[in-house]
Amino acid sequence: MTLPIAARAVNTRERILRTCLRLFNDQGAATVSTNRLATELDISPGNLYYHFKTKEQIVEQLVRRFEQRLAPIQKSSPAIEAVDDFWLALHFTFEAIHDYRFVFRDADYLARTFPSARKRLQSIIAVSIATTRAQCSTLAEAGILRVNAEELQTLAFHIVFTATCWSVFAKLAADDVGDSADTGRAAYQVLTLLTPYLNEESRHYILYLRGKYRG
Repeated sequence: MTLPIAARAVNTRERILRTCLRLFNDQGAATVSTNRLATELDISPGNLYYHFKTKEQIVEQLVRRFEQRLAPIQKSSPAIEAVDDFWLALHFTFEAIHDYRFVFRDADYLARTFPSARKRLQSIIAVSIATTRAQCSTLAEAGILRVNAEELQTLAFHIVFTATCWSVFAKLAADDVGDSADTGRAAYQVLTLLTPYLNEESRHYILYLRGKYRG
């Protein structure tokens, strides 16, 4: 059965985005041109242009999807009632970062080249800091974290900063941190930032994770 034109257009558009995400992740956003993408897809440049007039439109759609992938995790902040809840949220966050790893890895190129992507990246970082601050605040109210207002803000900033830079750092320090695709290990490394502020009971969970991820 032949698909209607509208359905074929949706399928082609989706195939473009998925292929572009794979190429961006594997080769870097800066190196993948629209002609290279058309060749990979085995379609004409004109067909690609029909769906996306510019590379910026493709980038904007992929960054938007990354943002949408993070949204449910960020909305779960009120459910963060223990350290293992926070670890799980970090785990899901790093899975999203890995699946869209070009976003943070190529952030400088994206921000300099595509104004729409820069605005979305700035929004993602701002929301991530606010979300992390809320999560840490919930843990502080439960007596799990012992932080003042200034320490809480700094901790949230450092957590988001580390998560944003993790994929690049992990590749350069592979001998020390292992596989950059190990999202559980990444979540553990970020979680250790909480250690100085945790109550004694909650530190045991960090020790458990240390045994799991450091051997």
